[in-house]
Amino acid sequence: MLAAALSNLAAISVSGVTSYALDHTPDSLVSAQLPALVILPELSGEMPGLQPNGFSAGVGQVTAQIAHVLLVAPVVSGMGSKTLLPDLVSLIDAYVAALAGDPTLGGALALVLMFTIRAGVVRYSGVEYHGAVFTHTWVMNLGG
Repeated sequence: MLAAALSNLAAISVSGVTSYALDHTPDSLVSAQLPALVILPELSGEMPGLQPNGFSAGVGQVTAQIAHVLLVAPVVSGMGSKTLLPDLVSLIDAYVAALAGDPTLGGALALVLMFTIRAGVVRYSGVEYHGAVFTHTWVMNLGG
């Protein structure tokens, strides 16, 4: 259930963005690979990313939080956030539109996904990037 949802999340196509599956995420990124979407469960907030938060009584469901991170450009590239902000906003809009086209990630989720967006500086592999963290909340059926 979780593996299918993660695979389907990585397969979401956002125009102009390279998307990486959890097991294919590079250790570091070069400019030719940007902008990029990577799944980084450890950035999902107060709840550990890949650990379910428990079972809902009587309904056979589990809820998990997963972070999908958009990395646009390194902060040290000299391009300030004001320069990148229009591009970042456009990429966020494209991401939201792509997820709106498949809100259950190919049926892997029991309920339509929900997510929050935090735009700003994101640290990945020791480098700070201008980007956004999309923190997904997923409800999945047990055994499904």
